[in-house]
Amino acid sequence: MSWTKKIIVNYHYIEALNTNFSTYLNNELNTAYNNDKAFSFEKGPSHFLVKVNDKIELDGNVGYFLSLVKEKNTGTVCFNDNDIFDIPVADGKIGELHYAIIIPTLNILLSFAASGGGSVGNFKKFLVELAVDGNVALMPVLENKIDIQTLSWDFYKKIGVSLRFPAYDYQAEFMASMAGTLFGLLDEVDGLSVNITVAAPKSNHKLNASNTKRVVNTLLANEFCNKLVLKGADDAGEEIQ
Repeated sequence: MSWTKKIIVNYHYIEALNTNFSTYLNNELNTAYNNDKAFSFEKGPSHFLVKVNDKIELDGNVGYFLSLVKEKNTGTVCFNDNDIFDIPVADGKIGELHYAIIIPTLNILLSFAASGGGSVGNFKKFLVELAVDGNVALMPVLENKIDIQTLSWDFYKKIGVSLRFPAYDYQAEFMASMAGTLFGLLDEVDGLSVNITVAAPKSNHKLNASNTKRVVNTLLANEFCNKLVLKGADDAGEEIQ
């Protein structure tokens, strides 16, 4: 019987304050591929390893196919009908596997997880590690620059947000962030997903425009936000979009 798995590929732009970062990134990945070198680094309690598996050409641009492994600290065990015990590892560590294609000349990252986990956040940690100043952001690739259009509005009637976390350690990391403070109920009841809609239902009511834009910008860059709905217009008198 054949085995198949459905995956979700995330598309992001790589944004860095250093205008030479794309050239530097290309040189680092190319050198790692040619020398069969792996990147190893620590972030928080976890150990990471990144390997450049292949170098490919995509429509005239060079891309690199990467594997990233995040050390699995808790939750994975062996068991039988009588007992639960740690996985025996003679050498090395247990980890979560993620994949990505990075195209430095286009500042594009395509990523997905082999099972669960936050592939986008883990590859961002890798890019931040490579950046000398650590200033790297990942912004989702959206159709027709819809983010620019909606964030230019001055009149908002509704914002809807859906967040989904693959495991509690990812939820805890998010809750410790600035955006996480807006979703305190999720932490209170130990949930892994949340759907929130905030609206100004009366015709003469509107949401705070500056705060709405701040929240949207934060959530756009968050890998666990799988749905974001905005309703508004350029001005109060125009048709709601």
